[in-house]
Amino acid sequence: MGEILGVGLSHFPPFAYRPGPSMSIVKRSITSPRVPERLKDPKNWPPPMQAEWGDDEGASAAARHWERFAAGVRRIRAAVDEFRPDVIVIFGDDQYENFREEFIPQFCVFIVDEMRSSPYGGPPGSPARGPNRWDDPSDAVLITRGHVAAASYLARRLPEGSFDVPYAYKLNNPMGLGHAFMHTVQYLDYDRTGWDYPIVPFHVNAYGSSVIRNQGLTAHLFSEDVKEPDPPAPTPRRCFELGQQVARLMRESPWRTVLVGSSSWSHGFLTEKNGWLYPDVDSDRARYDDLAEGRFEAFRDLSLAEVEAAGQNELLNWVPLIGAMYELGQLPTFCEFNESYIFNSCKVSAIFPPRTAMAVGR
Repeated sequence: MGEILGVGLSHFPPFAYRPGPSMSIVKRSITSPRVPERLKDPKNWPPPMQAEWGDDEGASAAARHWERFAAGVRRIRAAVDEFRPDVIVIFGDDQYENFREEFIPQFCVFIVDEMRSSPYGGPPGSPARGPNRWDDPSDAVLITRGHVAAASYLARRLPEGSFDVPYAYKLNNPMGLGHAFMHTVQYLDYDRTGWDYPIVPFHVNAYGSSVIRNQGLTAHLFSEDVKEPDPPAPTPRRCFELGQQVARLMRESPWRTVLVGSSSWSHGFLTEKNGWLYPDVDSDRARYDDLAEGRFEAFRDLSLAEVEAAGQNELLNWVPLIGAMYELGQLPTFCEFNESYIFNSCKVSAIFPPRTAMAVGR
């Protein structure tokens, strides 16, 4: 039987760049006609948001936010190396990258032997961010091995558990992998020690009702034609049960597997009740407490309306991981909340070791 390690992290694109005030999306967002006028003045922001903004437009806060994230992913990478996986399955979303008007699947397994991606293009509509933190050339290509056998195994076996999950043998995005997967691989090798673990990208339609309307980012804030919502994302229950089924299948497989939930949590540009300007930090903290204290069923029992009202669309990338950990009885031994109002989203890092490792206190 294959052992399974669970990890969760953010794929926030600016972490690939040097911290600074330009990393805040707030300055652009407040120019949107949809942001209430009162919120365009920092004096009307929540006190923690004003403190984070400070007198340098967030430059000092950025350095702290970046370093806390880096420390977390270093711990995650150490856990991955110690585990020595055969394959890494990444649950991530697609923001108008590989999937557009022609086809929007709720889930999709990529059965690809090698993926060539351009990490510094960013998702559609994202601003230029200057030199990246590794000083790579802007046209650098990230080459990532896939695991065709494990991906095919999941695509074949998931329908047995009532999950008719589509699969894809090629990437349609000119930049290769969507940024959720590209940046996850980059951040798991944040210190450039080398990366040769094969991955299986597992798409979750986390954006659901916003995926075409927003065109992957903030089109809804700047378009005069405010479109109707798209059809919805899969429910949290469906994502949770998918994770349970993936855990059962990979436990039966011959492979040592890492399951990754990849995303930040609530996003400012998705949180209408906060004027599309800052995330729902209170909801994120409540979800974090559920995670840290092992109340995994709380994620399953969320309604999709609750998720979207909190701007937590991308939390759906974590829910399959949490469902898998619930199935396996694996609790987090490392869990950290990295709060932010001005850097679009709160981030969470977590490690869920196999129960054999938990039993010996590792």
